[in-house]
Amino acid sequence: MTRFASYTLCGCLALGVLQCAPEASSTDGLEGATDTREDAIRLRTSSPEARAQYDANVRFALDYRARCTSTAGSTSRKPRVLVTGFGRFLSNGTNATGQMVSSLVPGMVYPRTERPATGTVDAPGPQTAVGSARVTLPGIGEVDLCAMVLPVYWDLAAILVLKEAQSFAPDFVLMNGIAGERQSLWMELGGVNRALSLTDGSNVLEPEPPAGQRFAPIVPSATAGELALGARLSWAAVQRAALDAQARAAGVTENGVRLDAVLQGALRAGFPRDSNTYLCNNTSYVVNYGMGHPGLTMTLMQASPALTGQINRVGVRVTRDLRNTPRVFVHWPSTLKGAHLSASADVMRAMIAAQLQALRDGGAALPTLGNNTDAEIMASGGWF
Repeated sequence: MTRFASYTLCGCLALGVLQCAPEASSTDGLEGATDTREDAIRLRTSSPEARAQYDANVRFALDYRARCTSTAGSTSRKPRVLVTGFGRFLSNGTNATGQMVSSLVPGMVYPRTERPATGTVDAPGPQTAVGSARVTLPGIGEVDLCAMVLPVYWDLAAILVLKEAQSFAPDFVLMNGIAGERQSLWMELGGVNRALSLTDGSNVLEPEPPAGQRFAPIVPSATAGELALGARLSWAAVQRAALDAQARAAGVTENGVRLDAVLQGALRAGFPRDSNTYLCNNTSYVVNYGMGHPGLTMTLMQASPALTGQINRVGVRVTRDLRNTPRVFVHWPSTLKGAHLSASADVMRAMIAAQLQALRDGGAALPTLGNNTDAEIMASGGWF
């Protein structure tokens, strides 16, 4: 029996360990509270529009139930992958990552929505799509895939991912977002406990930094040593797979433009950096932190100011032990479309297969924490 086989058949998430802890419960680990905490990230909710959007987001977070279920412990268990992309936000009417992720599950439809009139709640539900299927990946075989298209809202996107991770017990979590129009694929080595004060996809909600500070902390319970938190991946194997898949598809054209003119390689991106303090980092940092701290309650989505008798914060807790599960955030070019989208989805499949193969191989191929000594770029530019 291979190392990967023993790992998956046990249904636990500690690589190479043959004796597993009891299966975690399927509780979503969320609770709303009317009080506030002084050290928690705050979302500005002083205007009626912002408070209405906040209330809609909180209600969606609390009501959401995981849609990708687990059958952990079954002898027929297949490798499980949770992969996420985003929907529309601000000037981006569609999102290439959400479109790619949707294409991974047969029959899944990318949620195309329009921004409502100014002053109207932009409901998160229609912007969210989740699909699951058993798919076949070259060299790996059958894989249970949970695909999510997330609304681009502070904290909410991460909460939805953690709910699915709690239920689905993934062997790999691949999160994706867009960056520049044409660029290399950026494999984020880690994230930072900082949130830029910029409105999210609702165009009304934004973090409120402490007085005199530029950024707001994302997870208040994180220690000073966790300001910069490494992701976990079999870096060399996944990067090599991405480059090889891009090379195979380099000549794919869309409106006369080759793919390799838009998707220009694959690089390991360093952290922390100021440009990566927007929604992509918010999602990846919260998910990484939550997976790495089973049983710890994080305070998220706190309203500022608080309203008496209403929910003013959300406590988020993951009880399943996902500490050793590989998870990474990847930035893609924002202008992928048509044939380029399809080819890039194949790159995504190759990356997933490479990580699963590394888990199967074990030893030196197993995931490691991202470290800035391996950074190939310290990217700058827009906010991600």
